Amino acid sequence: MTLDAESKIFLLQYKLYYEEIDVVNNEFQRGQADLLIYVTNFRENLSEEVEGQRKDFNQHFFGDRDIEEKLDFQPSPVQIPEQTEEKTNLTVAKWAKNLYRKIAIATHPDKTMHLGVPSLVKKFNKYYNTAISDYAAGQYDSLLFIGFELGLEIPAEKITEHIVPKNRALSKEIEKKKKSIAYQWQKVPEKDKNEVLEKYLTSLGYVFDKKDIEATIKRVRKIKRKVGTRPVNIIKKRIKKN
Repeated sequence: MTLDAESKIFLLQYKLYYEEIDVVNNEFQRGQADLLIYVTNFRENLSEEVEGQRKDFNQHFFGDRDIEEKLDFQPSPVQIPEQTEEKTNLTVAKWAKNLYRKIAIATHPDKTMHLGVPSLVKKFNKYYNTAISDYAAGQYDSLLFIGFELGLEIPAEKITEHIVPKNRALSKEIEKKKKSIAYQWQKVPEKDKNEVLEKYLTSLGYVFDKKDIEATIKRVRKIKRKVGTRPVNIIKKRIKKN
């Protein structure tokens, strides 16, 4: 069945969201890891005059809640374990089953590993793994998108049912992640991190001395310097001496 212009637009929108969510996730994870270094080094500087503050701080950032929740991010659903073939046959829509088989054959690693273009092999491997996990989970939007990308015939009437609502969900997820402190932290210039960290912790209700924020920033920079490369000016000085 030939897709109309509107259906193609929905699929192209899905592609943009599909690619953007990966970029946003990577930015979020890097920002999350970096921010936690600062938070970890700051917790001993909390004012002892506020009863229970340190305990609450530890519980908020290092307690039993997932770190995504602590940094304003709702995680994606966990991957559902693979279903048996017998159970899948009983629950999966016929069109999805047929499309899945075509995708699995077209993108199977044994078939694509000899393409000779690493980026293309990686792309097909991603399509293959996504199709397998989403098919098992009963999430058919990715099957429609991958089928479209591969030039396979897909049922046009299923686009409104699966692609359109997924586009809305992805748009909201991307927007929420971009607003999180973890995502934004990566984009904060070094000179502004004192102020941003201070505002963030203050917004959570913690009481501390401003100078402690500055001390934390300096301490973390020293830690990063030890595990990273030496400052350029020091290297230049050593070269001159030699």
